[in-house]
Amino acid sequence: MEWSTKCLDWERRILSGESLITLPPLFPAEAAAAMSVFKELRLVDVLGRPTLGEAGRKWLFDFVASIFGAYDPEAGRRMIQEFFLLISKKNSKSTSSAGIMMTALIRNWRESAEFTILAPTVEIANNSFYPARDMIRADEELSSLMHVQEHYRQITHRGTGATLKVVAADSETVGGKKSTAVLIDELWLFGKRPNAENMLREACGGLASRPEGFVIYLSTQSDEAPAGVFKQKLDYARGVRDGRIDDPHFLPIIYEFPKAI
Repeated sequence: MEWSTKCLDWERRILSGESLITLPPLFPAEAAAAMSVFKELRLVDVLGRPTLGEAGRKWLFDFVASIFGAYDPEAGRRMIQEFFLLISKKNSKSTSSAGIMMTALIRNWRESAEFTILAPTVEIANNSFYPARDMIRADEELSSLMHVQEHYRQITHRGTGATLKVVAADSETVGGKKSTAVLIDELWLFGKRPNAENMLREACGGLASRPEGFVIYLSTQSDEAPAGVFKQKLDYARGVRDGRIDDPHFLPIIYEFPKAI
């Protein structure tokens, strides 16, 4: 199987409002199964308490489908393991993060698997944990299936024993993690930390022995020139997008101004 994650006409696509994901899900049945879970998760802090399927936008659905549709169920391996999403503020980034990782926790088959959202601060960590908690409270079936421990910012699947934990890097250790999947929130803030590269390496170390795993680098634009680990990942993502780097296992989605603007 061969595929490409580059997007050479990204400037035209942004200006015309088209999706930046040119690659359809590699395994459509896996994408559809995950989307059926993701779209049923409910938002309690929005008027009318809509589901993500009712309130979400096409770019979000394309992104979620690309993550879960990259999993080969026969081989037990995810063919695309790294995802980079750069979007502007006020696009429900934290709520989307909660929905993606809740879907991963629900769809997971590995017993005692660990899923981690790594945030740079306690406040940002809470922004991801609270929507996940509320999605469970708003659904009777999920309330029976999941055990929520607010003081740990942890959610445990009663059937598999798998956990989703939201970790604040400024107050909690990330060493010793054996995560099956990691979502790193607001990567630009990690770029300001001198030890961020080692921290992220520790957080993502478990993926080496979990071929079904994935890591998502998620960020809004930085308030200063990109630096540190954020600049490294942004430069790499641009290289893959523009075809200068051939890495089909890395999917970049970068919402930024075209050069002419």
